Amino acid sequence: MSERVTLVMEPREKTGKGENGRLRRAGYVPCILYGPELEKNVQGKLKMKDVERILAGRWESQRFTVTLPDGEQEMCLIREAQVNPLTDQPLHIDFLRLVKGRKINVNIPVEAVGRESSPGVKDGGVLEVVHELEVQTLPMNIPDVIEVDVSGLGVGDAIHVSDLKLPEGVELLADPEEIVAVVATSRGVEEAAGAEEQPAAADVEVVAKGKAAKEEEGAE
Repeated sequence: MSERVTLVMEPREKTGKGENGRLRRAGYVPCILYGPELEKNVQGKLKMKDVERILAGRWESQRFTVTLPDGEQEMCLIREAQVNPLTDQPLHIDFLRLVKGRKINVNIPVEAVGRESSPGVKDGGVLEVVHELEVQTLPMNIPDVIEVDVSGLGVGDAIHVSDLKLPEGVELLADPEEIVAVVATSRGVEEAAGAEEQPAAADVEVVAKGKAAKEEEGAE
C-alpha cells in the first residue's frame, strides 16, 4: 500500500462554467470534497501541475491527505477526475472523504504478471485482462493494485474472480465466475490452424477439374 500524497486545496469563492474556465487558464483545477459525516461540500481549487502529476499515475486507489482552505486535513480518494478528451487537460476533481473504520467500495487497477512466461502468449495467443475490479474494504486496507499471475495460461485458459487471492479484509464485489484474464486465440493463429486442416486452393481446383473431366467422359 502506497503512502498518502498530500494536496493543498486553495479557496474558491465563485463557481460556474465561466469561472472554472478562468481558473484553468490561470493554472488551477476546480475541485470539490464531499462524503460521510461532512456538514457541507467543500469547494476549492488545486494547482494544475500537481493534478497532472497525479493523474499520470495510478490514482484510482491512491489515498490523499487534502489540506482544506480552513487548514483542516481530510483523508480522501479521487472519486472522479474529468479531463478534456482531446488535450488530456484536467477539468475537475471530485474528492470523497474517507472515514476510519467505515468500509468503502473502490475500483482497483488490475495488473498482469508473468506475461512473458505464458505458454499461450508464446504460441501467438492474445492476453486480455480487465482494467479494474471493484472491492469493498476499510480505507487503511485499500490495495494499490490487484496482481494476476498469468504465467501458466495456455491458449483458451482463463482466470476467474474466484481464483484471486486478496489481502485479509479486502472483498471482491464482482461475480465469482467473471473472467479476469484470458489468453484468446489470435486471428493469425486461427488462420494458420485453418490452413492446416483444409486442402490448398490449388488441390481443390485440380480435384474439381478431375471430377468435371470424368463427368464429361461419362457423358460421351
